[in-house]
Parts: sequence; C-alpha cells; structure tokens
Amino acid sequence: MQKLRLALLLTLCSLAVFAAVGSTNDHHVNTTLNSVNGSGVTGRVELTSLPKGGTQITVIAQGLEPGTDYVSLYYDNGTCELEPYSADDVIGNYKGGPDGTATVAKKVKDDLDEIHSVSVRLAGSFTLQACAAVNP
Repeated sequence: MQKLRLALLLTLCSLAVFAAVGSTNDHHVNTTLNSVNGSGVTGRVELTSLPKGGTQITVIAQGLEPGTDYVSLYYDNGTCELEPYSADDVIGNYKGGPDGTATVAKKVKDDLDEIHSVSVRLAGSFTLQACAAVNP
C-alpha cells in the first residue's frame, strides 16, 4: 500500500510539472504581447526553432490603430529595450488592419535560445506599444 501511494504521488508530481511547462518546449514558445504605457496593443508571439538553425517568429497583434504603421523587432534583452540592431532584427513592417489587428512573420538567423523579447513599435517614432518576454 505504501508503494502504491508513493507511485501515485510521483505520478501526480510529474503531471504538475508537465502542466506548469505549458506551451513552451525546446522547439516552440508561445508568449503574450503585453500592452506598454496604456497603448492598448496586445496579442501573442509564436516562435518555432527551425531544424537547420534559426527561428520562425510570428507576431499576432491586436488593439492597433487602423491604418497606422508598425514595426516588430526581436531583442537579446528580455524587456524590448532598444539596442544597436541590424535590419536582420526586424521581423516586419505592417499597418493596423480595419479591425485593429495584424500578423507578421519572418524566419530569422538567430536560434530560439538567443531571442529574449519581441516588440510592437510605432514605425515612425519607434515608440514601444507592446512587449513579449520570450526567454527572460
């Protein structure tokens, strides 16, 4: 009876750890875009490690101003803080759709473990609208 209880306890602990991991594994991360400074921009970011290196990044943003130009970048830091970057760090430029949504995707050279945050910024001023922590 004691062995059965121990086995049951170990099984429950294993399930709890698995549930806590959620939608993150070594090859795929789903994370939330959080609004910054009351911008109202939210959404999610999906990152998938590619078999031959690099990462597929998809940004799904909502709460955008229709017709307004935005840009999404990825960063080495976990807070979407602007840092010296190259054109390779730009995921894409896009406009807010009539319903305030937009999706942009790009395959980047950096591996998943090198990407620590993804942003939505106003394209003209680079003002941060939303940030998603990836690998803090």
